[in-house]
Amino acid sequence: MGEFRNGRLRDGVLEVVANPSRKDEAVLGVDPGLGTTGWGVIRVKDGNVRYVDSGRIKTYATQPIGQRLDKIYRELQDVIQRHTITTCAVEAGFVGRSPLSSLQLGQARAAAVLAASTRNIPVECLSPREVKMAITGKGSAAKGQVGYVVGKMLGLAFDEGEEDISDALAVALCHVSHSRSPFKLKAAR
Repeated sequence: MGEFRNGRLRDGVLEVVANPSRKDEAVLGVDPGLGTTGWGVIRVKDGNVRYVDSGRIKTYATQPIGQRLDKIYRELQDVIQRHTITTCAVEAGFVGRSPLSSLQLGQARAAAVLAASTRNIPVECLSPREVKMAITGKGSAAKGQVGYVVGKMLGLAFDEGEEDISDALAVALCHVSHSRSPFKLKAAR
């Protein structure tokens, strides 16, 4: 499990510039999907960012849509309560070739937003391009590149097929680095 502080990461991949007086925050990042929703929690305290927990919520196409969305909603509410989440970031969907897939992604995203907002937790929605740009410096980066950089930042190794988890953590890290935040992530040169 990793942690990084003001200045360069241990391997020089990225550096973080943070306001050390920033209060203690638990940030939930969500990569929504109707079949699999990835989530990741990071903690920001005194200018440091630390990995806390992550996981997946799986649903099955044989289940009624209401049950699938309810499972996403309830499991995310459990994560929110268990980790005392103070802010949430959700990856916004994109319109792909399949209208049905886009609708399903939107439904899963709505369940995630609702899970946080019913607990009065602020939610920021970030585009996939925005997340990739914040993490890798390239808005068109491949999922593998995002996972690699997130792993280096947080001292984690992701197995093949864990892109939903690395993407969720990337969303949380992007939120922390977002322009409205005193934190900035930038690629080391």
